[in-house]
Amino acid sequence: MKNTTKWRTIIALILMYIALFMNWEWAWGVLFLLWVIPDLFSGVTFFIEPIQRNENPILYWIIIASWILMAAYSLSTLFIDYNHYRY
Repeated sequence: MKNTTKWRTIIALILMYIALFMNWEWAWGVLFLLWVIPDLFSGVTFFIEPIQRNENPILYWIIIASWILMAAYSLSTLFIDYNHYRY
């Protein structure tokens, strides 16, 4: 059996731990984009279970739109201080 080390996954996991520790909300936006872009090309997204565009189009597009909106919000924290708007 061949042992293949998934270096990109390991590095991404380490970086996500750092982002969590440093409270870098924008990093989650990058992660959401890394999830949604391949899903757009493959026609399958994963949220609890695989959702195929041709079998469940409405649910597929709701999930895709959600990933994109969450990415936009997370990345916007680089430019907008939302703490200013909280009571």
